[in-house]
Amino acid sequence: MVDVTQEFLDKAKTYLGEEGKRVGNYFCSGLQDFVPESGRYDVIWIQWVIGHLTDDHLVEFLRRCQKALRPNGLIIIKDNVSYEGVVPDEVDSSVCRDLEIVHSLASRAGLRIVHEEQQMNFPKEIYQVHTLALR
Repeated sequence: MVDVTQEFLDKAKTYLGEEGKRVGNYFCSGLQDFVPESGRYDVIWIQWVIGHLTDDHLVEFLRRCQKALRPNGLIIIKDNVSYEGVVPDEVDSSVCRDLEIVHSLASRAGLRIVHEEQQMNFPKEIYQVHTLALR
């Protein structure tokens, strides 16, 4: 598990209780700096954080994740997706990208989409949520 805030990692351990033993390591790091161990993971799950990375940082992070996968491993991205373009969030300094941009960044990282889903039944007033499986 990776988070930029140690307090959140500590709370995750408490929240997960016995299930937390299934988490091998807790890393306190920004994703722009995090280097996962090469060839270690079957799945790398990235949820609701890509908007905190610049395009270049996201591409480089995805490349490092790809190297960290075992054969036939997957990178899963689940995140908010804007309806058009890049929408900045002034509150937390993140951005929300549209699906075409997310596709383009995954492609720049040398990844291909093997499956994609949109979470359904959300009101139109909020962002779409998409999940992409990449290899």
